[in-house]
Amino acid sequence: MDTKVQTMLLMALATLLILVLAVNATDHLDTYANAVSSPASPRRRFLLNVTPARNTCKYNKSICRQAGSAGPDCCDEVCVDKSTDFNNCGSCGHDCHFGKTCCDGDCVDLQKDEDNCGRCGLVCPRRISTHNRHARCENGLCDYN
Repeated sequence: MDTKVQTMLLMALATLLILVLAVNATDHLDTYANAVSSPASPRRRFLLNVTPARNTCKYNKSICRQAGSAGPDCCDEVCVDKSTDFNNCGSCGHDCHFGKTCCDGDCVDLQKDEDNCGRCGLVCPRRISTHNRHARCENGLCDYN
């Protein structure tokens, strides 16, 4: 046989092998899915046995307090942290406008806010020379003059 025929035969065998492996893998996945979701299965999981409509914080507020949750508060059936969430800052549905960041439930400008200068909670130190007022926050940096 010449090399062209050998190459085509090898490609056909490889394609056939891939097809057989794909069909076999699909069969195993179907068997595993049926075993997991079957009510008689010892491998039951909590979330598989809960109706999806009831598996939200709208119906079960404790979901948001579990480990791995996005936050302790429930807004529009989604767990959020209202102290830091950009779209739910301080209360559900309260969006911080462009250029603002949610710090402790308030929308602030990190470039100018003297109590949150550059990042949340970074307070510019008080100045002694100007009646004990905070230093100015400019471009996210405290003015130490």
